[in-house]
Amino acid sequence: MNDFFDKELGPVVVKRNNRAKRVIVRRKHDVVEMTVPTRLTNTEIKKHFDNLKPQILNLPIQKIVKITEAPNIEASTFKVVIDRQPSYSDRAGMFLENGILKLGVPPQYDIKRNDVQLVIKDLIIYGLRYEAKRILPRKVLFLAKKHGLKVNEIKINSSKKRWGSCTNRKNINLSLFLIVLPERLIDYVILHELAHTIELNHSPRFWQILDVFCEGKAQELDHECTYWTTDYLYCLKQ
Repeated sequence: MNDFFDKELGPVVVKRNNRAKRVIVRRKHDVVEMTVPTRLTNTEIKKHFDNLKPQILNLPIQKIVKITEAPNIEASTFKVVIDRQPSYSDRAGMFLENGILKLGVPPQYDIKRNDVQLVIKDLIIYGLRYEAKRILPRKVLFLAKKHGLKVNEIKINSSKKRWGSCTNRKNINLSLFLIVLPERLIDYVILHELAHTIELNHSPRFWQILDVFCEGKAQELDHECTYWTTDYLYCLKQ
């Protein structure tokens, strides 16, 4: 179903997700976002929306999140720190060392300005991409070897909607944003995609394979991973 417009709630964005087990609705600052199981028909989606509308109207609106002087932003291997030294003259820069991603922001910059926010987010995402390329392929190869599996190519992309994917040629794609998840969920996503090298769809056999990889916790980890988010992740994806 395509996105649609509701007179009271405004734009409604429909996101089909083959991992979704039920309809999830979030009210963001400018849209209502519906995450729905892929199997639902357009009629069923509209029916769900109409039934949920009274509840949606009462949902708190997720506002635009901005990076502050003391950002609560952490990846699996680093923490973000804003550094305001006079030596930073007319441009922002970054330095990653010993688990700290230091963002040098000139003192005269108003961090609340949209253009400054954009620069800071770009720098953080650059750091995420660097760490994702350094860590994730190595993790994939380790877990593949552990379970006796083979993969072809491993690529890091900037997907904001999917943590990962696997092609029929056993190419695995992982989002750079995966690096902000807890370690157990990073491993789960990788194992999920590795299971697809055996069974490409989400058949009962696929879940049986994944359950073996995850020691019987595949469904639990999948649910946690599907709906995992934080304010700062939402901020970086805006």
